[in-house]
Parts: sequence; C-alpha cells; structure tokens
Amino acid sequence: MRQVLAVRKTRVLPSWKQWTQLPNVLSPVEQRVVNGSLGVIVLTLVIFGITYVTAHRIDTPAVGGEYTEGLIGEPQFINPLYAIQSDVDQDLASLIYSGLMRWDPQEGFVPDLAESLSVNEDGTVYTLKIREGASFHNGEDVRARDVLFTINAIQNGSYRSPLADQFYNVTVVQEDDTTVSFILQKAFAPFVQYLTVGILPASLWAEILPQNAPLAALNVQPVGSGPYEFAEFAKDKRGSIRSYTLTRNNDYYGQAPYIETLTFKFYPDALALQDALANKNVEGASVVEYEAREEVASNRNVELVEPFLPRETVLYFNQNLSAALKDVAVRQAIQKAIDKTSLVTEIYANAARVIHAPILPGMLGYDETIVDPFDQTAANTLLAQAGYTLVEETGGRLLKSSLQSEEEPGKTLRFTLTTPDLPDMRLVAEKIQGDLKTVGIEVEVNIVSPDLMATDVIAPRNFELLLAPIMLEADSDPYPFWHSSQSKGPGLNLVGYSNSEVDTLLVEARTGTDAAKRAEAYKQFQNLLAKDAPAVYLYQSTYGYALSKKVQHPGIERIIIPSDRFADITQWYIKTKKALR
Repeated sequence: MRQVLAVRKTRVLPSWKQWTQLPNVLSPVEQRVVNGSLGVIVLTLVIFGITYVTAHRIDTPAVGGEYTEGLIGEPQFINPLYAIQSDVDQDLASLIYSGLMRWDPQEGFVPDLAESLSVNEDGTVYTLKIREGASFHNGEDVRARDVLFTINAIQNGSYRSPLADQFYNVTVVQEDDTTVSFILQKAFAPFVQYLTVGILPASLWAEILPQNAPLAALNVQPVGSGPYEFAEFAKDKRGSIRSYTLTRNNDYYGQAPYIETLTFKFYPDALALQDALANKNVEGASVVEYEAREEVASNRNVELVEPFLPRETVLYFNQNLSAALKDVAVRQAIQKAIDKTSLVTEIYANAARVIHAPILPGMLGYDETIVDPFDQTAANTLLAQAGYTLVEETGGRLLKSSLQSEEEPGKTLRFTLTTPDLPDMRLVAEKIQGDLKTVGIEVEVNIVSPDLMATDVIAPRNFELLLAPIMLEADSDPYPFWHSSQSKGPGLNLVGYSNSEVDTLLVEARTGTDAAKRAEAYKQFQNLLAKDAPAVYLYQSTYGYALSKKVQHPGIERIIIPSDRFADITQWYIKTKKALR
C-alpha cells in the first residue's frame, strides 16, 4: 500500500506561466485563429467603449460667448430710482442691479438679495434677511444700510423718484446689519412686488447731494450687485451713447451667468432697429412690433419669442355720455356681438389670446368659468328687448319710444368709438365696427394720437366707447380700475363704475393675507363685473422679442415688463462643453 503524503486540487484554469507557453504548443493555424479571436475581442471592447461614451456624453453649458442686442432709445438713468421711466434704462438696470426680491416666471416673487422673507399675521410688517456673500461690483458687502439708503432716497422728494408712491407711508427699519423690516400703516398684499427695486451702494451715493443725483456719473457707470457689471460705453460725435457693454459678474452671489459679454446698441425707433437686425448689425432686437413679426420670424438667424404680457385690450362703456349705454341689455348685446376669436386669429395671427375678465391666466383669482361667448343671435334678441327695432332698409336700429308717434322717427343706435392711433388698434376698431354693424349698431371710429389720449380722452372721460390697452402689475389687484373711489383722476376707473359689493370685495382682497381667500374674493368680484358689463375684455397681448438662435435658453413664456425677458439670464448660454451623464 502506497502512503499518500499530500493532496492538491487540480487547477481549473492554466497559470500565467502556462499561458506564456501557449504559442509553443499551438500549430501555425491555431495561432492565427487565437490571434484573430483576440483581435475581435479587443475591437469589440473598443467599439463598446466608444458607443457607451458617445451615448452618455452630453453638451453642457460653458462660460463664454458674446451677445449683441439692439434697443430703442438711449440710456440716461441706469439707476433703480429712475429706470422705470425708460425701457432702455430698465433693461440695463435689471442686469446690473438686484433687489431684495425678484420675479420668477414659474414661482412668482422669490427672494433674491434676501435669503428669507417673513410677513406678520396682520400683513403690515415685511422682514427680510440679506444673504451672506452678496456684494456689490466694487467688492463691498450688501448690508441693511444700503437698503435703508435706497428706500429713503425713493421717499425723499429731492431725488424726484417716480417710485415714491410705492413706498408712501412705509417705514423701513434696520433690525441688525443684515436684517430690515418694512412697516406698512395698513395691510397691502401686492406690496411684495415693490421689493424688487434694485439696491444702491450707500457708500457711493451718500456723497452725492439728492438734487444732483440725476447728474451723477453713476447713472451711466453704475455699480450694482446683479449678474452683470458695467464694462464700457462708446459715444458718437454728438455725445450720444451708441453702444454699452456689460461683463459677467464672476462674484455673483447666485448662479453666475454663462454668457461672458453683453453688448447693447441703441436706435431711434422700431424701424431703424428692424433694419439693424436684418443687416446683422445686431444679433437680437429688444422689441418687435406686431406688424414686423412675420418678417422677423422668417429671419433664419433669430428666434421670434412671444411671451405673454399682463396687457389687456378693453372696450369701455361710458354711460355718462350715452343714454343708450345705461341699459345693461345694450351693453351685453355689444359684448356678445364682438367676435373676439377672429380678432386674435385675423389681426394678431394667434399672437394673443381671448380673455373675458380682468384677471389673467396665471394670476391670483383667475376664473376660467367666466365666459361671454360670441353670439350675434343673442345680441339681436337683447337689442330687441331693449326696444331697438332693426330697420331693414338701412340695416340700423331705431328706438321706438311710447311717446313717439308712428310717423316720428326713433333714435338711431349709434356710438363713437375712440382709440389711440396705433396700427393694431385701428384694425381692431374697424373689426369691432363691422361686427356691431352686423347687429344694427352704427359705429364711428375716432382715432386719437397716443400723445393726446391721456389729456384729451382719459382725464376728461371724453368718450362713448373707448378701445384701449391697459398694463397690469404682477399682482392681480383690480382696485385701481374698478373701485368707486378711483372714478376721478388720477384713478383708472374710466367709466365711473360703482358697486358697493364690488368695493368691499376689492378692499378685502388687497388687504388680506390668505391667498385662497384673496382669490375667492377676486372671483366673486369678476362675476359681479360680468353681470354689470361696464366693459368688454377682449384679448391679452404678447411681447415680440428677437433673440439670436445661437443663444440657448430655458424659454420665455411670460413676462410682466419687457426687462423680465432677462429674468433667467443666468441660465442662457452660447458655449458648451462635453460631459458624461
């Protein structure tokens, strides 16, 4: 019997030393087969690797690039105290300055320089804490003293700021170095929108006398805390600024922008700007008038962006100048006789949307159930019920009074429609004129220069029917337009509308702190307004903007003012880099 001294498990795979001997035991044919197989394996791995990387490699935004845009006008006051008076100044100020709050297209008003906002239970105290790391372009930290200086300057009559009314009877208090409180005498829910005003660096402006502020060099060489900072400007021989350059703020407290340089060029009017865009002197245009949109849309180098504005076009009924308009049936008949959809499709090529009430989609209190449909049959019925008989020979309507004999002619149903001398307003007025003629209402169109509308038409309430666009603010507060206290100038209740129940609802809505209750009050108000029919809400407009196709952006669907097209400027980019996802 043999003695077993050791047991070792047999190898399943050859050792590395054995593998190195493989070529010595293979025939030439076998060697070629092995080599070919190895080559296929290596090639397969390479292809797989390339495919994987390609499939998972994406373009991501990178810092760099330049963009040039044309604006109408010339910068004068790139200063939050005055910029509201000019679209050019406001465009530039929105990029250079930042406020405690900012308007976000998706979320509404959100903290900006402030890291937090709290409002007391009564809605009279707004307290904000300034975020750490926020600094001005000169390197100084943004502090509470800068907020106090800015608001006090707005309230100081010597500065002559048009924003003074927004902060009337508002007290601003420094709680500590980074905390401020705004104290209102009574609750005013829309106040938060005023906290978007840009903050000035107190250390620079405190040295300038208030009466000299409009003359300061800082108005055109500003120092703010926004995503872009002033770089340079160029003037022509007459001293007018012809171009203005901003550069990326590398120390911006938020997400720093990707586009390195923004250059703006200035033109006297829309036609000159359109020519500059067509001739490639600029890559984008700050505004595209509605009559030029078709041509701009055909430009292969730009994207025509048409975000909705809170701009409503309304037909107002002045009952004080027309006895016929005192009859609600007549007002409702006019309302039903106007084909709003054709206004939007035929005149604006769908670059607008039909509305039926003062509060627009996306705003607090919007009610989609309020509708006044186009129905000329119903309009004819209402006019007949109001006592107006259709005369087949003329196509007009006469009022048959019980005091009139059969031989005495009645009063013709006729109105004068006043509208500003703007290309689209002319077309809309003519379309309404045609719609109302279909139901027997005669309309004479009165075209007035836009420069004279305020003094000759609005202030003296000198109109029967008024077709006019109106601009709303970000908050859906209709108080200025429909509260009875606003019937006299400078109030905007143009037709002297008065309804005590409406007055109560409007006050409750603007002073309430509960958003749901405010929205409900606005819905009740709109139903009452629709019943009384003091006006016809026609459509909401869009803003035309030409943006270079080289600029990538998240979309611009809704703005409050033109400068809001830059609300997401930090997300725009031109350059890209590759990265694995």
